[in-house]
Amino acid sequence: MSPATRRRLRATAAGPFDLSASDPDYLSRVDREITAYVERVTHRCTPTPESTTELARHLAAACDGGKRLRPILVEAAYRGFGGSDADAPVLLGAAFEMLHSALLIHDDVIDQDDLRRGRPNIRATYRDRLVRQGTAEATAAHAGDAVAIVAGDVLLTGSVRLAARAAARSTQPDFVDDCFEEAVVASAAGEIEDVLLACRPADCPLTPQQVLDMESLKTAAYSFDAPLRAGALLAGASPDEAAGLGAIGRRFGLAYQIVDDLLGTFGDTARTGKPSDSDLLEGKVTVVTAFGIARDPGLAAILEKVRAGSLPAATARAALRHTGADRHAYGLAADLVDEGVSLADSQLPAGPMATTLVEIGRRVLDREA
Repeated sequence: MSPATRRRLRATAAGPFDLSASDPDYLSRVDREITAYVERVTHRCTPTPESTTELARHLAAACDGGKRLRPILVEAAYRGFGGSDADAPVLLGAAFEMLHSALLIHDDVIDQDDLRRGRPNIRATYRDRLVRQGTAEATAAHAGDAVAIVAGDVLLTGSVRLAARAAARSTQPDFVDDCFEEAVVASAAGEIEDVLLACRPADCPLTPQQVLDMESLKTAAYSFDAPLRAGALLAGASPDEAAGLGAIGRRFGLAYQIVDDLLGTFGDTARTGKPSDSDLLEGKVTVVTAFGIARDPGLAAILEKVRAGSLPAATARAALRHTGADRHAYGLAADLVDEGVSLADSQLPAGPMATTLVEIGRRVLDREA
């Protein structure tokens, strides 16, 4: 990371995000929109089974917490391009946050993870209760996954509705709708790539760039790029202006995912709220493992043995550290933040939007969860 970037990141370190919003209650209003949608779930079918009422409670829990990063990005872009509608960015911010919650629920099923934000997720909650009631473990696990898939679908539907309501308040609704749809499709494409790449034979290792391309689709597109672009388009920015902002977000999003890969391999579960062994036990493809194998091809066999259960995950972590994969991955994340900050310097006027993006870059590198 360049000295200039370090100075800018340090300069923003003292305070919280400055959204420069006309509504200081912005994030609370985003939360209220999400809560209102979840509460309506129990009134959308007649008769309403108790299972639906219970599902709504679990949906509320799944949407609770988190950094609300995507709404912050929407707000920063919307106000940065002169948007003045009090409700439109709230609806769009809630849409991206609900999309995020939906994708996390689905991702936990795909990865077979039991924890999310330090507590049992939906699939684990239903599975464990059914086991306690005497249901066979395999049947209970299948039921837990089924409920989680349906739960994610319900939130996904809500996110699309909220995005459409926000777009309708814009002078260019088709651009906003298209941007949100692109985010959903890109995430789906990246998730499929992630699953299929993990099935590659051990003697066909992936390059770090191949993994980055997958993660750009799976995470960076919907978490950083699209919220910034959609917020700008909602305010009336041109597609080219929005694309320039999205390019900054894409770099920060990739850096965010690389740090997430590091936390998923070396992180402390008590801090991250996620299992620290799951990525290795699943044989998940990450920039960290791609770097490690590129430097020591013999590492592929160790990772495969960990995946098969014949070696502990700690062995793989030690081997990855020995190759320097953790340092290389973090260095790449820092370089991406540096590129994003440089783009912000060259493309954005000084002001709250640029300040917010630089602060987000700092937090991407400093996060522990």
